[in-house]
Amino acid sequence: MKVGGSAGVPVGATAVVLNLTVTNPTLGGYPTAHADGTARPPVSNVNFAPGQTVSNAVIAPVGADGKVSLFANATTDVVVDVTGYFTAATADAGR
Repeated sequence: MKVGGSAGVPVGATAVVLNLTVTNPTLGGYPTAHADGTARPPVSNVNFAPGQTVSNAVIAPVGADGKVSLFANATTDVVVDVTGYFTAATADAGR
């Protein structure tokens, strides 16, 4: 999903803060958010059981193309809200 240059996130953002909400899953599982164009990490961002609605705050890196990839290992609806972002300038602000 495109985040860089969308909804107030600047082009060049290095990471985004997301609220991932899973709803209507048919099986138990998990989604994983990661930088587009990179290997999916072996971690979950939120775990769910059939029929649950659950959410979690996630910090996900942004790919060079300004996108974040989402993977889910079960059929489910995923609602993604962008609540913040990081840039290289943000990382240097404490120096």
